[in-house]
Amino acid sequence: MVALAIAAVGMVALRGCREPVCDPVHYPPGGIRISTGGVDGVYEAYGQALEDVFHDELPDLTVHVDNSSGSVDNLGRLAAGRADLAFISADTAFKVPTLEQQAGAPAGRIRAIARVYDEYVQVVVRRDSTLQALSDLRGKRVSMGSEGSSVEITAQRLLDAAGMGNEKDILRRSYSVKESARQLANGTLDAFFWVGGLPTEAVAELASALPIRLLPLEQYVETLHRQYGSFYQLATVPAGTYAGVGDTRTAAVPSYLLASLRLDDDLVFRMTSSLFTHRQRISEAVPSGRVLDVRSAISTASIPLHPGAMRYYRSVKP
Repeated sequence: MVALAIAAVGMVALRGCREPVCDPVHYPPGGIRISTGGVDGVYEAYGQALEDVFHDELPDLTVHVDNSSGSVDNLGRLAAGRADLAFISADTAFKVPTLEQQAGAPAGRIRAIARVYDEYVQVVVRRDSTLQALSDLRGKRVSMGSEGSSVEITAQRLLDAAGMGNEKDILRRSYSVKESARQLANGTLDAFFWVGGLPTEAVAELASALPIRLLPLEQYVETLHRQYGSFYQLATVPAGTYAGVGDTRTAAVPSYLLASLRLDDDLVFRMTSSLFTHRQRISEAVPSGRVLDVRSAISTASIPLHPGAMRYYRSVKP
């Protein structure tokens, strides 16, 4: 009887195994939680795509996909043990030690699985508005992104660079990308900041219903790079990304998929393998998934790789 029970456990652990990745896997009781971002954002879409992939590759793993306010919120959830996987923008990584300390968590609990894609800073305005440059936002109604998001951090840094860092320089709002798009369409908002992959669904839907423009940010990228880190790079939102919007020079920053160190190494190994094995499938749901590359995925700066992810990268190294 005991032998039969042991055999049954082994079957559960290995069911859904795909060669050459067939390690026994420890599934957390109650499954895992993936903390993403706002509704209709790229993080949400990526999290849902991962849920589908894990359902096939790890059929005994229960996956919950949760919306959040964004990167800073996600880091807090990871530190507090309320999330197991999460997406963040690289420019919020500096908050990891503080958030772990606030949560009473051991230092180093937050680890990386991969650098997944680049996020583009987008300042969205109506095409018929008089706003042409960042400096034109003075005195205007501007959404800085949801509280607890990387958008809020990046927007503040850009306003500082443009000499508008004072609280009174703009009429600040704190809306998600979906709510920002709605308010811009309604005429109750003049502009909004967004930092995300291309295209972002909420912005694409807005552009299909209302002519929009993106403000150029090229002149501030060097300041961001110098003051805050080399992860800020000059980039272009290509023409046609959004209906009627031409090439726009802006800043880009990498995004990371993170994991809690509490997750079993074998499980994270399988998750990382699934991420790359199903890259094409993920990119069909999330166009930003096309740029996932094993060579750049390990570049997660100050956040060390999870041992399970590290083992995967070593296994595929030429």
